[in-house]
Amino acid sequence: MSEAPEATKVAIDDEGTPAADSSPVKPALIAELTWAQLYTRAMHKELVAISTAINKSEPNTAGPEMKKSAEKLRDQLQGANHTVNELSDYAGLRPGLSKK
Repeated sequence: MSEAPEATKVAIDDEGTPAADSSPVKPALIAELTWAQLYTRAMHKELVAISTAINKSEPNTAGPEMKKSAEKLRDQLQGANHTVNELSDYAGLRPGLSKK
């Protein structure tokens, strides 16, 4: 018996119904988003610890180098927030905005 042409193949899920999305992009996307959640959770813990340490330390501990690094981090996080907003738009999570 020959296989059906690639265009007519349909993925079947465990219940025997056609799967909603058999695209190889979806698992990769889920993996990337899961990594981002874990990474940002770890970063949040570190930032809380850094802020606490700075609040408890002598004023000269928080020098210009730390200020420059904190400003750089803020800029990077603003870019990341923009990306999260784009992903929210694509996922249809924000009211009044359509998927692109």
